[in-house]
Amino acid sequence: MGDIMCHSSQLNVYHNKKTNSFSADQSFKYVSERLQSFDLLLGNLETTIVPKSADYSGYPRFGAPIGFLESVQKAGFHLLSTANNHSADKGEIGIDFTIESIFKLNMIPLGTFSSESDYTKRRHVKINKNDLQISIFNYTYSTNGIKVPKGRIVRLLDEQLIVSDLAEAKKDRSHLIIVWYHFGKEYSEEPNDEQKRWVTLALENGADIVLGGHPHVVQRFERQDHKFIAYSLGNFLSAQNHPYTDGGVILDLAIEITGEQKKIVSIDLIPVWVKPGSYEIIPIHDFLDGKVPIDLTRQNVLKLKQYHQKWKQIMERNRL
Repeated sequence: MGDIMCHSSQLNVYHNKKTNSFSADQSFKYVSERLQSFDLLLGNLETTIVPKSADYSGYPRFGAPIGFLESVQKAGFHLLSTANNHSADKGEIGIDFTIESIFKLNMIPLGTFSSESDYTKRRHVKINKNDLQISIFNYTYSTNGIKVPKGRIVRLLDEQLIVSDLAEAKKDRSHLIIVWYHFGKEYSEEPNDEQKRWVTLALENGADIVLGGHPHVVQRFERQDHKFIAYSLGNFLSAQNHPYTDGGVILDLAIEITGEQKKIVSIDLIPVWVKPGSYEIIPIHDFLDGKVPIDLTRQNVLKLKQYHQKWKQIMERNRL
């Protein structure tokens, strides 16, 4: 999945004033069954998680309550990339508490580290699934000019580091190597030269799957033999209102590995749209087929269809 964000207007909707608690369960109710069926589910957590309500905020410095993260976990996520341009928004506590909270909820954080020893311990994330070892790495282009607090590490785009990481994964004989980049130009429907350069670097050094986020709109998908590229998965959950940032994709990728042979068995691209105001993620095709029990205003149906039309235009650029 793409960028999972929590803007101020979402915080207002998720807040239960009677219990003074937060829950984003409603956002996932039409997609959670599908998400929970996946062997391995990744998403980009583009907010920090903070313990004190005084630090809850949306753009430009994101900080969300743990109740938001609990809803993400219940929806079915296993791993969350945390290296993005908002990693340092809340300083030390934002980095540390985000990592701690993700682990507490039995998920795995990627790309940020609370100390040098934490980095040494977790820099190479290896997941064992279905008798396969999967290596996953996460890098970001920036932290928006915010200095990463002393002792903390946010893994930045660095050619030497990436080559070294991938060499280690190959040495460990990982069956599958995934690289998750936070890069690109915001709101651009086309991957730029920098994105293409970083993708090429990853593929040439052993990555099998390259995933991307940050543009907040979906970009084209590519397949190169058994390798797969998603330059930008768009927004999975947000309150952004820039054109075509109100949707994203569920990428369902099935890969078969036998010995040294790898094969992409299927690629299912499921467009989703986020209902403004309630922030419910709606699978577009299911809605158009009458399978989503939700009433949308005429204006919202129009917005959903406009997004769907743009989605189809972008999908025509795929190289699959």
